[in-house]
Amino acid sequence: MPELVALPTLIFPSYAAKINNSHDGLQIFDDVRRAYVTLTPEEWVRQHCIHWLAGLGYPLGRCSVERRIDKTGMRYDVLWVDAQLRPFMLVECKAPSIKVSYDTLRQTAWYNITLKAPYILLTNGLHAFCALVETDGRVDPVPDVPTYPVTK
Repeated sequence: MPELVALPTLIFPSYAAKINNSHDGLQIFDDVRRAYVTLTPEEWVRQHCIHWLAGLGYPLGRCSVERRIDKTGMRYDVLWVDAQLRPFMLVECKAPSIKVSYDTLRQTAWYNITLKAPYILLTNGLHAFCALVETDGRVDPVPDVPTYPVTK
């Protein structure tokens, strides 16, 4: 029987998370990676954000989670690509205890130098910041996440 833990309520809608208590500790099922992963505070935020975006029409088949960017060893949290498999939105998730700040935004923007996604979303599950990244590198806040681009 899984042990009870207090997980914070987030700004994202709740969903029926599959949580497992294994010999490695608590785990949560990741629909993108199709596997149980360690349930950390950051993972709690990541899974809620992924499910929220999927509910907005972002296809899970065009999403990747915790992949290495290049030979530097840097890893992004979540990346959605468009129908042409070009980066569309880079998502950086932090634990609720980590403040969404200029430093965390700078980390996200640094990852995006290589990826060149036109949108970035930064969240700790309690606050979220979405921005359009202009071709000149300027970051302009947007009031909400963009609609996922649909091609015919």
